[in-house]
Amino acid sequence: MNTELMITDDFEAIAQAMLITRGDIAKASRLDTVGHNAMALRAVVKDNPAIRQRYHELLAEEMQDKGLHIAERILKMAELQEAAFGGEMEIANADGEVEVMPLPADPKMVIELSKEISRLIAEGKTQSMSAKSTMILASKEDAKEILLAFLNS
Repeated sequence: MNTELMITDDFEAIAQAMLITRGDIAKASRLDTVGHNAMALRAVVKDNPAIRQRYHELLAEEMQDKGLHIAERILKMAELQEAAFGGEMEIANADGEVEVMPLPADPKMVIELSKEISRLIAEGKTQSMSAKSTMILASKEDAKEILLAFLNS
């Protein structure tokens, strides 16, 4: 049983190395955590399809996280842009009472934030994905919804 745990840890290390090198087995073999030369690593990956499957899972998770990261940045920029349009702000005075103060608009900041939002959307749309990675992402319901919402924005 101890060898099974060691084998799965070894498979995980290989899958992680493949993730770091984006599937390049030759480069992955140069990492200290792998412990195989390029020829041996190719044979191990070929003989154990679970390694490649785990690599695809890790890749899909990373792509989903990056998609979320860009979407979160876009939402934050939209909130900042909304605040830059001006409005009112509640501020507590010295007596602890809440006063409503006017917040002036900052047109220059609105324009700059709009440019940043456009840049983030373009960045998200131009992220290169292999056909296999796209299939993996599309097969996961949450990732599919995120991708569709992101591309439709």
